[in-house]
Amino acid sequence: MIELAKVSTTISAPVAAVFDYVTNMENYGEWFPGVVAIKSGNNLPHARVGKTYLETLQLPGGEHELSIDVVQSEALSLFLTQGDLEGILPQMTMRFSEEQEGVCTFDLQYHSRNSSLSEESEIITALRKDLVERAAVALVNLKNKF
Repeated sequence: MIELAKVSTTISAPVAAVFDYVTNMENYGEWFPGVVAIKSGNNLPHARVGKTYLETLQLPGGEHELSIDVVQSEALSLFLTQGDLEGILPQMTMRFSEEQEGVCTFDLQYHSRNSSLSEESEIITALRKDLVERAAVALVNLKNKF
C-alpha cells in the first residue's frame, strides 16, 4: 500500500464520543472537506463490519462517486474502511486512544491499495498533496465539533 496522508490530533472529548461521531460516516462531510454527499448504503449499524456508504467526493479533476465498506472495526480503538474509487482504491484508517481521561488522541491515515501504482506515480503525487491539505483542515474541523 502507498501512504497518501497521515495526521494526528488530540480532542478534548472522551474516546467514546469521538469514536461514535466519526464512525458514523454520514457525519464525514461535516468535518472532512471535499465530501459533497455521503449516505448509508445498507441498514447495518454504523461502525459495523459490512456497513457500506455511498460517497460523492470532490477531487482534482471533478466529482467522483464511490462505495465505501467498513472492513475492520474495534470499539473505541480502530475503524478501517476501503473504497472502490477506480485507479486509487482508497483505504482510510482511524485510530483512537485515551492517554488521559476525557482527551482522545485521533490518528487518521489514507492509503492507496492499487498495487499497480508507485510512490512516484503522477496520480499519487497529486492526491498526496491534496489529501495532506484536506486532512489538516479536517482535524481542525473535527476538533471544533467537540
